[in-house]
Amino acid sequence: MVVIAIGIGVAIMATGFWIVHLLATPPPPEPNPEDLSVVDQTFVCTVCGMQLTVTYAQSGDLTAPRHCREEMVPA
Repeated sequence: MVVIAIGIGVAIMATGFWIVHLLATPPPPEPNPEDLSVVDQTFVCTVCGMQLTVTYAQSGDLTAPRHCREEMVPA
């Protein structure tokens, strides 16, 4: 019984440390506006049909994002 209680306590502490670490991590820095290039690319999800239009990207080679755990296809 004591071993189970210690295991549960360790699991609760590990979860607490993980949550505090997530809250303490700062967001990524804002991208430099000079590094952004203007693009006009629309992607469509093949599963649900959601459309996404990308207007700015950090690099010239734009990769398709994921939605519904699948790669979106260019429209």
